[in-house]
Amino acid sequence: MRASLHFSVFTLALGLPLAAFAAHPLQTEDTGTQGAANVEIENGLSRARFDSTTLTVYQPQVSVGLATTVDAIVQPSVVWLRAPGQSSKSGLGDTNFDGKWRFWGSDPWSFAIRAGVLAPTSQKGLGMPHGDVSEHALLVATWDGTPTTVHANLGLTRVPRAPGTRATVAHASAAVMQQINEKLILTADGELDQDPDPSRKALPGSLLVGAIWTARPGLDLDVGWQRSFSAQPVNRQWMAGLTYRFAL
Repeated sequence: MRASLHFSVFTLALGLPLAAFAAHPLQTEDTGTQGAANVEIENGLSRARFDSTTLTVYQPQVSVGLATTVDAIVQPSVVWLRAPGQSSKSGLGDTNFDGKWRFWGSDPWSFAIRAGVLAPTSQKGLGMPHGDVSEHALLVATWDGTPTTVHANLGLTRVPRAPGTRATVAHASAAVMQQINEKLILTADGELDQDPDPSRKALPGSLLVGAIWTARPGLDLDVGWQRSFSAQPVNRQWMAGLTYRFAL
């Protein structure tokens, strides 16, 4: 139980292709960047339940525009874990350090790369073993046919020193955002990943639905619900977030 639980914490708190990279609550990254000297702060909170274990993660993301098409991104996490037969744990999780570059754009299409490392900043076993890092990279495509926008991702994640697991896990996902009016966007997102266990043939994935509401320019509130399938164990997850944008 401890080994599988440790890997579940790792994958759910990764924040990379296996978790939350995109405009909250989406899992699929988009090609948008902040622009030079602009900042976006996403405050994402999720509560996941798998078997009798509950995992709550607060995962803020700070994106700073270094140029029109380049962002620097930091994404720490704080984790609360409750598992049967064990005392509750809480503490820092792992931290993503990423860069994002939109390398091509011609309406309605654009393409970007997001890549970086997940650093072992966790406490109390709530993430990767200290001394390891996990590299990741995403190829991102966006089609903007306002009021409908579609995003698609292909990615790879290196899983460090996990006995009996793949060294590299592939990822694919796609999301649709439908703008209802100037304040409300409805979202749907689906993803597939290679199973970290090479003995399993099924591709674990998830489906997510959500909504983003613009309270005022530069301030968004969101909510989402996600369910995994073909995964062991099944994960059901609620998400809520607040995103704030401003210029330096």
